[in-house]
Amino acid sequence: MTLDEWQRYVVSALVEVDDEGRWASSEFGLLVARQNGKGEILLAYDLLHLFMFPRADKKRKTILHSAHEVKTAVDAFERLAGVVESVPQLMSRVDNIYTANGKEGIVLKRREGQRNGDRLRFIARTKKSGRGFTADIRIDDEAQEESLQANNALAYTQSQITNPQALFTGTVPEDGVNDSEVWEALRDRGRKGIGARTGWMEWSPEGSDDPDIADAIEPGDLDALVESNPSLGWRMPIETVIDQLERANTDPDGYLRERFSVWPNRRPVEAQALSELDLDRWRDSEEPDASLGDVSVIAIAAARNAAYCSVSAASRFDDDTIFVEHVRTDRGTMWVAEFVKSLKADLGDALVVLDSKNAAMILVDLERAGVKFLSMDMNEVAAAHAMFVEGANLGLIVHRGQEELTQSLSSATTRKIGQAGMTWDASDPKVPVSHAQSVTWAAWGLRKQEARPKREPAPPPPKPAVLTRDSVARDETNLNHVRF
Repeated sequence: MTLDEWQRYVVSALVEVDDEGRWASSEFGLLVARQNGKGEILLAYDLLHLFMFPRADKKRKTILHSAHEVKTAVDAFERLAGVVESVPQLMSRVDNIYTANGKEGIVLKRREGQRNGDRLRFIARTKKSGRGFTADIRIDDEAQEESLQANNALAYTQSQITNPQALFTGTVPEDGVNDSEVWEALRDRGRKGIGARTGWMEWSPEGSDDPDIADAIEPGDLDALVESNPSLGWRMPIETVIDQLERANTDPDGYLRERFSVWPNRRPVEAQALSELDLDRWRDSEEPDASLGDVSVIAIAAARNAAYCSVSAASRFDDDTIFVEHVRTDRGTMWVAEFVKSLKADLGDALVVLDSKNAAMILVDLERAGVKFLSMDMNEVAAAHAMFVEGANLGLIVHRGQEELTQSLSSATTRKIGQAGMTWDASDPKVPVSHAQSVTWAAWGLRKQEARPKREPAPPPPKPAVLTRDSVARDETNLNHVRF
């Protein structure tokens, strides 16, 4: 395979790693107009993960490649099988190539120490597809056709993976036709830079994300055509594109969508308050240079389905003000115990607080790691929420202006918990509420820790003394009965 320069650029970004050796992007979206060679990128990506990046722990690696239709998934499989079968070095590592309808895939021979060989499966997305699998790598082609239900069936295949990656590729959806909530949410996270491990690339005309500018883009704009089609003049003949342009007068919006990838952001609507938190006051309380102090508290919050967890911390900013910081949010739960153990040590044996019902799936891991924690009851969760909202609205809680934290608080609504009061709840399943929960509980934990009475150190024991029989008088201690 010989990739074009722009294709190599995409693939190189996909395999970037961070300082901990994890994929720099746990989710990645690629938006590019049709027939530019997106399929070659997917083929290269499949080959890389199947043959070049095995799991270090010798466990089976599973790559799950899905498309919205059976024929699209089968086409991707046949292209991959054709490459593998044509290269003897690759075929020497293959145990079996499955071609039966609905079971298309490649299984490699077992590596030393493996029970089962690494595998790549191709499936069509449905509400139930992917259930029963654990996928290290997930590829969702034609993501503009991916519903929330289909995404949910696949998302939880990566719950127990410590270093997952999900690649979404697609084109611009058509309003009212495509079921594209998942694809649009990823686009918004990528364009806004929400999420430290979200990657996004798109080839589209400059300014096409702005609804006002996008309306002014014309189908005959040659600069926009070049910006939107990285394979123009190489894989894509210019004459063909000109023919498409001449016929575009019947559907200019379709041409802008399919050939230019014009996909403006939705126009902002008047924000509705989802909670009593004053978001303007929250933004005014930004302290970019603030940092955690010597006495800090760590809080853990998990999503209801344990798909991800958040860790935050709080400390004193001054005598009246609390500083809160979102530290990390990531998929699954298996990373939490060791991460919190390390963070706790870095912060001087900081107190750890959590809601044991919310974090039930993490408790055993914390105990095994030797991390002691303070569990909040229902009344304390409600009190933490009330305290945080009141403190933030009075400007008594400050932060560094982390966009993902503000987004979580902006999206969070509230729900009643028995007779105790209120707590945070998600209004949008695509925006984690655990950021808001964890900083709220961290601030409460700091107040709780400060309210605890300080224990006076126990007096030192008396110095040992030696008693002899000669030193004891008749009315003094009898050495036969003295207790030591």
